[in-house]
Amino acid sequence: MIQNQNNKKKLLFISNKLDQSPIGGRKNLTSLNEKILKKNFGRFFFSFKLEKKKITSIKNILMTLSGNIDGVTSKKIESIKNLIQKNDIKYIFLDGSNLGKIARKLQNKDIKIITFCHNVETNFFLKKLKTYFNLKNLYILISNYLAEFQSVYFSNYLIFLNKRDKIMMSKYFLKKQSFIIPICLDDKFKKFKNSINKNKYLIFVGSNFFGNITGLDWYIKNVANNINVKTYVIGKDLQGKNFKNSSKVKFKGYVKNLNRYYKNALFTVAPIFKGSGMKTKVAESLMFGKPVIGLREAFIGYERYEKRIGIKCNNAKDFIKGINFLAKKKHYYYEPKLRKIYLDNFSNYSMKNYYQKIFKKI
Repeated sequence: MIQNQNNKKKLLFISNKLDQSPIGGRKNLTSLNEKILKKNFGRFFFSFKLEKKKITSIKNILMTLSGNIDGVTSKKIESIKNLIQKNDIKYIFLDGSNLGKIARKLQNKDIKIITFCHNVETNFFLKKLKTYFNLKNLYILISNYLAEFQSVYFSNYLIFLNKRDKIMMSKYFLKKQSFIIPICLDDKFKKFKNSINKNKYLIFVGSNFFGNITGLDWYIKNVANNINVKTYVIGKDLQGKNFKNSSKVKFKGYVKNLNRYYKNALFTVAPIFKGSGMKTKVAESLMFGKPVIGLREAFIGYERYEKRIGIKCNNAKDFIKGINFLAKKKHYYYEPKLRKIYLDNFSNYSMKNYYQKIFKKI
């Protein structure tokens, strides 16, 4: 545990309410943040959940511009204040830079506010607006920009997933004392006897998100038919998109348990051009001991290990060459060296150590 007998400071974890089985990189990271902090703080840990509601009136639309997004309301903030006073909370952990209004309303010299930045939301939604330009996406960008500004200005500390996000946030807003914790995933690998893998497919794993859609569309048009193996696409709501038909691409839809697909795949592909934060699919691939072939964006946050974990490509020609080269090699069901990189840097075990070091400093 982080606390000792002379330092029994209490932490309040504030996040959006999650499903019992969260789907998606961000939701899983939120769940892991809560799990690790609860374990580290023990009985000094408290949590408060925000429930998102649909915007149904002009008043609601206007209120989002003051920071009432993703379940944040004045009533909820009053409930949070009462919880803080009742339990003498000293640390507020905001799981997302979109919760900035809470930071503004709770700012107090006796409380330290820590905001975990899953993305630079302003940059994320700006890229989405450029990809799909419409009034709705413009409105989402503006409301998230205003909320994120409050997060940066009123938090005591920020936590980023990588150095690029840290620099980018300071360019949009201002510099703040901050830390970097790379993306970490709960370990779902089930150990088994390793042997030679004779399967002939690779996998793309991702949700219905604009970065995945544009990247997958490019991959199917420019890469899939020019390689010697099939690609299985695993992810919710991807099959109905207007992708080019290809006999080399098989859509598997949402898969609850990925163990079998990761075990039998030769390696994973990450043709991602756009995004923020870090790519969950890369850490997940390392968890299962699989190499990654991807574009430059896929390796953001993994730079220290990129030469050991796969092949970074700049274009379709690089991608095709890399896949055909790697497909010819002898493969095992998992590579222990890749899994060790995950365990040491991107796992629930490593996250526990990251947080212990941070709370010793603040």
